[in-house]
Amino acid sequence: MPKQVDQALIEKFLRGGCSAKEEELVRSFLKNPESETVLNEILSNNQTKDFALFEDENVAHIKQAHWLRTINLRIAAENEKELPVKKRLNFKYAAIWTALIISTLSVYLLFHFSKSQQQALAYIERINPNGQRSKITLSDSSVVYLGAGSRLKYPERFSANKREISLYGEAFFEVTKNPKKPFIIHTGTVRTQVLGTSFKIKAFKNKPLSVEVATGKVRVDELKGDKIQSLAILIPGQKVVYFEGKANTADVAVTDVTGFMRAQLAFRNSSLLEICETLERWYNVKISFKTQHKSRDRMTLTIDATVPVNKLLNVLAAAGKFNYNIKNNEIIIR
Repeated sequence: MPKQVDQALIEKFLRGGCSAKEEELVRSFLKNPESETVLNEILSNNQTKDFALFEDENVAHIKQAHWLRTINLRIAAENEKELPVKKRLNFKYAAIWTALIISTLSVYLLFHFSKSQQQALAYIERINPNGQRSKITLSDSSVVYLGAGSRLKYPERFSANKREISLYGEAFFEVTKNPKKPFIIHTGTVRTQVLGTSFKIKAFKNKPLSVEVATGKVRVDELKGDKIQSLAILIPGQKVVYFEGKANTADVAVTDVTGFMRAQLAFRNSSLLEICETLERWYNVKISFKTQHKSRDRMTLTIDATVPVNKLLNVLAAAGKFNYNIKNNEIIIR
C-alpha cells in the first residue's frame, strides 16, 4: 500500500469525505492488485458494525445512498483513459466492487423486509378498569402484574432483536433474563430498559412517574425527539420519581416493591389524598373529603387491598383519626 494511502483514508473515501487530491490517490491505489486484500480486510473489520446499522431503519437509507455514490465513483474511475492492460485490471476490480455492493444491498433488503414483517406483528392491549387487576404472561415468559385503572400494549410475539411494550398506569414486572434482547417499557416520553429483573412502574397522567427496583439493574431515560436524557440507573432497593422535568432518586424497601404482586400497598409519608386516589382505582369507588385540610394529612402504612373496602376504611380511619360515611360506591371522609 502506498505510504499516502492507508485503511483510514480508504474508509474516508467510502464515506465520501475525501478531498479531490485524496480521491485521486485512492483511485490510483484501487487499480493495483494489492487493493483487493485491503478491501477484504476493511469489510471484515466492519461487518459487525454494519449489521448493527442494518437493524436501524434510519441508517439503512443513508447507507443505501452511500453505496450508490460508491458505484458512481468507481464507474467514473473506470472511464479514465488508460492503457489496455490497465483497463482490464480496472474492469476486474469494478466487477469485484459491484459484486460486493450487490451482496450488501441484498443484505439490506433482507433486513428491511424482515423489519416490515416485524412491524406487522399483531399487538394485544389489555385494559383493567378500576376495581380489576390481572396477571399477564408474555411470549418470552416474562410476567406482568397489571394494576387497576391501567393498560398494557404488547406484541403477540416479540421481534428478533428486542422486547418492547407500552404501559399506562401501574404494574409490577418479572422480566425473563436475555442479555441479547433488551426489555423496554414505554410510558409516555419515558423509557425503562432492563435485561432481566423485577421492578414496579407507576405512570398515571399528570402524576409523578416512579420506577422502583426489587432485583437486577434498571435504566430510566426520557426521550426528547432524537435526544436521550438519562434519568437514573437503579439497583435493588432504589427508586426514581420523575415529575415536571425533575428526577429524584431515593431508597425503597424491596418488600414494598414486591408486595404489589400480593395486593400489598405500601405508603411512606403519603398524603391521605394520595392514599385515597389509589383506593379509588383498586376498589372502583369515589372518595371525597368534607374538609380539604384533612386530605393533606400524611401517613405511613401498608394496606392489604384484598379485604373489603369497609374493613379497610375502619383501619385507615383509626390510624388517620377521621370518620367516614359509605353510600353505594361513594365514600365521604369527615
